[in-house]
Amino acid sequence: MTKDAMPTLEEALHDIKTKPVVDIWPTTCVVLDISKGAGYAAVNRGEIEVLEVGRLKKAITASLRRKLGIEA
Repeated sequence: MTKDAMPTLEEALHDIKTKPVVDIWPTTCVVLDISKGAGYAAVNRGEIEVLEVGRLKKAITASLRRKLGIEA
């Protein structure tokens, strides 16, 4: 995947299974089949657990795997 390309569902799921954190947009949103705005709104409501470093927010994949019912 190039920097500007949208990941496929398979690529996004692979990242969620193999990495400790992933981007909210586009990786998490692709897997959840939601828009960028809906993804960040879910983060703000606390529905997606994130790791915050300054202004940077990354989705924590362990909690995403539990919500999606997938194993690493």
